Amino acid sequence: MKYFLMFVLISMGGCASLTPAGSRVAVYRAPLDAATAKRSMPAGCSLVTRKAPVGMPELDLEGQKDPFRTQRNEAGAAGANALLVLSEMTISRHDSECPGASPITDCPPGFGAWFRVVVESYACSAEAVQELQSIGRVR
Repeated sequence: MKYFLMFVLISMGGCASLTPAGSRVAVYRAPLDAATAKRSMPAGCSLVTRKAPVGMPELDLEGQKDPFRTQRNEAGAAGANALLVLSEMTISRHDSECPGASPITDCPPGFGAWFRVVVESYACSAEAVQELQSIGRVR
């Protein structure tokens, strides 16, 4: 029983809910290996934080409704209103049962490809947010 309760408590801690500040943080995505102009934020945005690169499986990156809710909460608490997620594939899928054209959510129990992910948070003006939305970086 003791171990069951520990499991439940640990599991609940892994499922962060979105705070009011985090809900005001929009998520934008760009390729990490793209030219600087293709992965930079508009002039009306100033960098608040930049996280160290982490490895992330495709299932976590693409298979969840809001995979960056913890980072959105942290960004909102730090005064940011935009999150830029930069990613590049480091290891492609190696599962013959799950071709690259298939959504990873159709391929249980595999994790899919692996990505190097960098998360940056920004404080952006309303004009900069509109510019981001118009160029289609919104996730």
